Parts: sequence; structure tokens; C-alpha cells
Amino acid sequence: MTWLPNATVTIGAVSYTTETLWDVSITYGRTNVWQQARAGYASVAILNKNNVHNLFQINDLLVITINDSASNPLTIFTGIVTDIQSEVNAGGAISDVVVQTITAVAPFAFMARKIVGTTVYPIEFEDARLTTIFTEAGVTIDVVDTPPIYEFTARAVNPTDAYSLAAYYAQMSFGYIYETTNGEVGFANESHRLNDVQANGYMTIPESYILSSGVSSNTTLNDLTNDVLLSYNGGLTVTADDATSIAVYGRQAASISTELLNTADAQLQADRYVNLRSNPQANLSSFSIQLDSSFVTSADLDELLAMYLGKPIQILNLPVGIIYNTYKGFVEGWRLTFNEYQAAITLTSTDASLSIVPTRWQDVDPAQQWQDVDPTIPWYAYE
Repeated sequence: MTWLPNATVTIGAVSYTTETLWDVSITYGRTNVWQQARAGYASVAILNKNNVHNLFQINDLLVITINDSASNPLTIFTGIVTDIQSEVNAGGAISDVVVQTITAVAPFAFMARKIVGTTVYPIEFEDARLTTIFTEAGVTIDVVDTPPIYEFTARAVNPTDAYSLAAYYAQMSFGYIYETTNGEVGFANESHRLNDVQANGYMTIPESYILSSGVSSNTTLNDLTNDVLLSYNGGLTVTADDATSIAVYGRQAASISTELLNTADAQLQADRYVNLRSNPQANLSSFSIQLDSSFVTSADLDELLAMYLGKPIQILNLPVGIIYNTYKGFVEGWRLTFNEYQAAITLTSTDASLSIVPTRWQDVDPAQQWQDVDPTIPWYAYE
């Protein structure tokens, strides 16, 4: 496959195309599954060879598109300009060449400057709480996952920034907030990744795609928790521990504070923290893929360019010394870099076992049937 990025960066109402784009870098997401995503950002270096005033302004809308395998433009970043830096790259008697570096940020940065929570929040589930915060922040909402799972206590008036508050409740729900490349924000609940895998499966990334230098796996005691004290509903507490893990690794305790309303939800969360973290998991380091490589198929190129937080991936044939079996994980963050001729993407992921939660009946389609069960046979025949 022969493919060139052919990118366009639009700042305000002016578009800059491949020949003026020196380097572009875009970053989204987070570094691990235990934290919330930070604001996405882009750095764009524009070559100014004609000594023109580009009239860049702080708060200009900045949109970056790149061609997919069929030469269709795909939006890969939307944000607002926050920094403009100009530097002489080369100078002479005839003319000077200036490189202007523009930094833009995605909606979470905007949310961090908006104050919300100036009214009482009633007892409500996480979908209503996150929707209220996003609405008060004035952002465009992509999707807030339903049906709701966790119910929170009422929240007194306590003004704070919208990003911190949304991240706080998302973390408390075993979910995460995210940004889209079109400049929207959303909330994925604890069942989101399981539902995605069931609907779409894992994207298979052949080992031949990966730039192997520096790829490693890491197992650390810092990820381990086998004894949890979780507070809820104004100071009530529940506990959970794993005796086997404690015997092997010693007691690794954690105290977790929540605003969960119900005892059952609090105990379920305490148990889940221990189930997920009582045994060390091998996590794969960040790895890079050269998108303009002849090894990458058109279909995989398009899928990689349309990356999103939480995308399920699997990697085949990694060295046994790195990962013993086929690696299955979820993308937690990505960095896309390109210039006129080349493009690469660097993915940060975590092992799927840290994200896949048990299926709740409320997440199952009522019309779903077991594949190998005859629907005409009465239920008592299976007893």
C-alpha cells in the first residue's frame, strides 16, 4: 500500500496543507487504567517561507484532518489554540524562513476552566450526575452510557472545576470520561469495554507492524492491592481482602473514599478492587506502528487512524519472554505524529483483565438467546 498523510490543519478559517506542515503531533488519553484521561493536545509546526502574517489568535478553533486509505479526509483532532511560538529557522539576504509552532488543547482543558456544582445535586445515578456536569460546563456531549449502574448520595453546593468533578465521579463509577477527535466529551461506564468486545471483538495487530525497539513488559508490586477499606454514604465502610494474595505478597492495603449510596454497590466495588488487583499483571509498554509502512493494510490503517480511548486490541506472536500468550488489552492513550511524508502512532494499553467486568443482567439485550438452546424447549427441561 502506498499512502501519504496529506494532512490539512485549519486554524480559524484558514487551511494549511501538506507543503507548509513541518511536523504535527497529537496526544489523547491516559497512561494507565487507574487514572482518568487528561486533556488531549496538538502541536503543529507551520513553515512560513513567504514572510506573511498568518494572523493566528489565541482561542482560534484548530481542526486537523488526515487522508484515510481511500483519500477521504478524517478528523483526528479538534481543539482551541492556546500558544503561538515563532522562531527563525533560517535567515539570509533574500528572505527568512520562520517556523511557527501552534499548541491547541481539546475540551477537557476547557472544562478545567469552568466552575460547576454551584447548586445542590440530588440523589442520582452516575449517568444523570455526569450529564449535569457536562451540561453545566457547556461542552458538546458525545454519549453518556446507560443504563446507570451506581447511585450517589446528594451533593451539597461546592463549586469546583468541571473536569475534576467529572473525573471524580467517573472514577467512582469504575468508568472514564473521554474526548472525541471531533471535540466532544463522553462517559464510558464499567460495562462499556465488555460491550465493545462483544459487539466488535479485538483489533488484531500483527507483530510485524510494531517497531520492536524498546518494546517491553512490566510487572510491579505497585499495582497490587489485596486489602481494601471502602467508605460510602457519609462514612459507612465495607471491607474486602484476598487471603491467598496476602500470604504470597504480604498485605497491600488501600483506603478508598466514595459517595456511593447503597451498601451492595459499595461491597461490589470493594470486592472488584481486590479481584482486579490482588495478583500482579504483566502490562505491555507503549509501542509504535509506522503507518506508512507497506506491511500495514488499508483496513488496518483506517482503523488505527480512527483510534479511540478504550479500543480493544490483541497482538499475536510477541516474544514469549515479553508476553507468554496472545496479548489482549485496551488502548488507554495514543500519540499520532506525522509530516509531509511519514506518519506513526504510539499506543499505550493495559491488559484486558484489568477492564473486563462480570456481565450484569441489565446489560444483556432482553431479546438475546443462547445460541445452542432450542427456544421451544421449556425451561424446566434443563433442570
